[in-house]
Amino acid sequence: MTNSNSLFFRALNKEGLKTPPIWYMRQAGRYMPEYRAVRKKFNNFLDMCKNPDVCCELALQPINAFDLDAAILFSDILTIPDALGLGVNFVENEGPVFKNPINNSKDIDNLNIFNPDELKYVYQAVTNIKNSLSNNIPLIGFSGSPWTLAAYSIEGKSSKDFKKTLNFINENTNKSHIFLNALTDACFLYLREQVKAGADVIQIFDSWANILDENRFNEFSMQYINKLTYALKNDKVTSKTPIILFSRDPKCNNQTLVNNSGADCLSLYWNMQDFDLNIARNKVSLQGNLDPRILLEPKDKIKYQTHKILDKFKDYPGYIFNLGHGITPDINPDNIKYLTEVVREY
Repeated sequence: MTNSNSLFFRALNKEGLKTPPIWYMRQAGRYMPEYRAVRKKFNNFLDMCKNPDVCCELALQPINAFDLDAAILFSDILTIPDALGLGVNFVENEGPVFKNPINNSKDIDNLNIFNPDELKYVYQAVTNIKNSLSNNIPLIGFSGSPWTLAAYSIEGKSSKDFKKTLNFINENTNKSHIFLNALTDACFLYLREQVKAGADVIQIFDSWANILDENRFNEFSMQYINKLTYALKNDKVTSKTPIILFSRDPKCNNQTLVNNSGADCLSLYWNMQDFDLNIARNKVSLQGNLDPRILLEPKDKIKYQTHKILDKFKDYPGYIFNLGHGITPDINPDNIKYLTEVVREY
């Protein structure tokens, strides 16, 4: 059982702390030579995600290298669409490509019913990682948000503008809501199993919140995040599990995020520098939000920008230091080590 006195849990409980807990989105991954050595052994990224022992090894790499305050499950947000029969494959330098994307409303009718048992490999990875961590390091489990999973499933791949997806939801609004409800139920069952397997905290990644205008964001994304967090908070397995929401550059006001998501902690995107702390104070913890690209700069610039963020949040009760997006493959691990030291010495 994780020690609820850990720095990370204390921040999630909205305590004011002298030194914030630290972890990084995409802390396990391509910027680490140890990771690349393991990745070489697998043709398809998803095959690697289906090996619980390897996922455990990868999740522990950054904990061992940087002595961070939380570990995160090594997996991918597209495990659910894969289990729904959409045939997810990862193509080198292209990202995820779906063999059977949603092209019309009939494709939604013909979807497999989500069976959480098909993702047993994820829960086994959770248990393996949990058993390998010291009891003061919480483990974060995660899923994509219903909207983000829908966007990938309809587009069939990653995209800058998701034109196909946006046209689809305009032309098939009712069917899109049926699909989003099914994805919300799937995310709930999936996260519930992760908590049963040992996850201490849940993070929901709304990675494509930014492609929706404010009205669409509330209708197609926030509504379903709220349904998901409500279901988790009212289930006896997950009711006490803190929930973090990462919403990428959402086109809504701060108040909407704080009041409508149902999350215990908001992870701020790197460009949300004008987020109003007073709106969130004593309501939610906050996580973030250094621009990861600053880690490509010289050390004095890294220190200056990090201090700017720490100055801003120093009196905020419940602050977790993180990046405002994931670590990119071109970042030197030494700069992650340096950044971690700067935060701890602040």
